[in-house]
Amino acid sequence: MKATKIFKDKNFIECLKKRTFDNKGNYIKIFDEKDEIIEGNIDKVTYISCTNYWITNIDGISIFINLRILDLRYNNIKNLPNEIGNLKNLEILDLHNNQIKEIPKEIGNLINLKILNLFHNQIEELPKEIWNLKNLEILYLRGNNLELLPTEIGNLWNLKILDLSDNQIKELPEGIEKLINLKHLDLNWNQLQLLPSKIGNFKKLEDLDLKNNKLQSLPKEINKLQNLELLDLRNNNLQGLPKEILKLNKLKWLHLNNAFDLSNLKQNPEILFKILKNLEEKKTNKENNIIDTKSLTYLKEKVYPILIKEKYRIKDLKHIKDNLNLDNFNF
Repeated sequence: MKATKIFKDKNFIECLKKRTFDNKGNYIKIFDEKDEIIEGNIDKVTYISCTNYWITNIDGISIFINLRILDLRYNNIKNLPNEIGNLKNLEILDLHNNQIKEIPKEIGNLINLKILNLFHNQIEELPKEIWNLKNLEILYLRGNNLELLPTEIGNLWNLKILDLSDNQIKELPEGIEKLINLKHLDLNWNQLQLLPSKIGNFKKLEDLDLKNNKLQSLPKEINKLQNLELLDLRNNNLQGLPKEILKLNKLKWLHLNNAFDLSNLKQNPEILFKILKNLEEKKTNKENNIIDTKSLTYLKEKVYPILIKEKYRIKDLKHIKDNLNLDNFNF
C-alpha cells in the first residue's frame, strides 16, 4: 500500500522515511523505493522522532500499534486524530510547541502512558477522560490557555511532576489533593488568589513554584509539606505569612522578592516581622541562608521598614531606613 493512502501529510511521510526506530534505537525502514509500506517492518517500530518537520497532520499514526515513544515537538499540528487512542502501548507522548487547541477524549485510552508533554500549545480545556491515565507520572501543560482543570485530574495518583505554569488558572480543582505522590508542582504565571488547605496532602512534595500569581495568603496546612525543599513566592500579593511556615524543616530555597502587597499587609506587624526574621536566620545543612540574596535585600529595604512603621506608627519612613539597623531591630 502506498504511503499516501495512509498518511495525508507529506512532511510526516518524509520524517517517517528517516526517523522510525525499534526499542534498541535501530533504524527501521518502513517504505520501499516506490513508497510502498513494508508491512513486516511496521510492527517493529517502537519509537518515532519527528521534530521540526512542519507537520500539520498525523492521520494514520495508529498503524504503529507497538509504538512506545512518539516525539512530535516543534511542528504545526492543530488537531490530534481520535485514532491516537489506539496506541495502547504508548509510554511517552511529546507534543510541545505545536498549535493544538483540543485534546480528543480518546487520549484516555493510553493506559500505559507515563509522560505527556503538551508545553506551549493553545489548549483551553482538558477532557475528563484524562483521569484514565493512571500510570501517568509526568504531565507538562505549561504555556496553554487553561482556566479550569477537571476534578478528575485528582485520579492521576501516580503523578510525580505536574507543570501548570503560564496559564490562566484561578483556582485549583476539588480533588487535586489526591495527587499524594507529587514531588514537583509548578503553578507560576497563573491567576491564583488562594491555595486550598488540602495542599497539605502533598507530603512528598519537594518543589512548589507559586511565583507570579495573585496570592493573598498561604494556608497554615503548608507545614505538612515536610519534604519541601523549594518554595517560590515571588511576585504575589501576600498580606502575611502563616507562622506554620517555620516548621518546613527541609526547606533549602525560599524566594520572597516582591511577594507582599506592601500597601495591604493585614497580619499583625510584630508577628510577621518575627516570622520573617526567623526565616532569615534559618540555614540549610550547608549553612547557607534559605532566603536568597535578592529576597533578603527586598525584606530589609521594603518590608521591614513598613512593619516597623506600622508597629510604632512612625510617619517618617526615611528616618527608619536611614537610622535603624534592621538586622538588630527587635519588636
